[in-house]
Amino acid sequence: MPTPQIIAGACGYGVWPSNSIEGAIGCVAAPVAGIEIDVHLTADGHVVAHHDYRIAADQSRLGGRWLDAPGPLLRDASLADLRAYDLGRARPGSRTAERYPDVLGLDDVRMPTLPDLLAILKLAPGAPRQIFVEIKTDPGDYRESADPVALLDAALRDLDAAGWAQHSKIIAFDWSVLRDLNTKRPEILTAHLTVPDAMKPKIRRTPEGDSPWNDGFDPRLFEGSELRAIQAHGGREWSPHISDVTPERVAEAKELGLAIGVWGVASAADITAMTALGADVLTVSGPAWSASA
Repeated sequence: MPTPQIIAGACGYGVWPSNSIEGAIGCVAAPVAGIEIDVHLTADGHVVAHHDYRIAADQSRLGGRWLDAPGPLLRDASLADLRAYDLGRARPGSRTAERYPDVLGLDDVRMPTLPDLLAILKLAPGAPRQIFVEIKTDPGDYRESADPVALLDAALRDLDAAGWAQHSKIIAFDWSVLRDLNTKRPEILTAHLTVPDAMKPKIRRTPEGDSPWNDGFDPRLFEGSELRAIQAHGGREWSPHISDVTPERVAEAKELGLAIGVWGVASAADITAMTALGADVLTVSGPAWSASA
């Protein structure tokens, strides 16, 4: 049975503060092939790694104090503004703290740029570590997120400057990003992220009933098949949440020639199950990095 590639999601968010330099340093010492990060574009043109479109109140301190409300939109703030926040701990008693009790709480954790994280990977011993870059945009309302073209171009700028494009994969829920990339740089690997089935009822659809995330390739146009929509869109890899992976969907993906990259993997049991189903890539939170952990 082939062993899937293991990627540390958000720099190992089950072990270290998510999307952090500290996590990246920990990951290069772990038995993983690379890291996954979420990126945004600041008002002054820096690509930064962070999950949400805003600074989250329960995961941020300013001047040593927890925030009373979410911080600014990343797209409207400068890098210096964003680096004023300490992102190393979850507020005690918060949902985040309860959900990830094993995460190492640290002080003075600042938002990194994509070049900061690439510098860590370049220093790692052994084979070059991969970086999966999730372009965080919202086609349902681009007022919250960066412009997708501008963010993608800035991410490519930084990957090229580091000489790391050949060790990168661009992933996105907003399939327009992947279409733009395939036009500009078809040699760079991509993965089509899919909204979990449990969250699909919350999608704000067009008057025609299409999801804005699918870039005009809504599954309803392909006999209800998300996988056929990905193939028709020029996709190479289906990247679902673990809760959406079934033997039937895996078989369909393989029949269509799509690789399978599963995210939301959180335990050795998850790794065992997804390996048995034939997944090619697993984005894992840690601290388990293998089925035997």
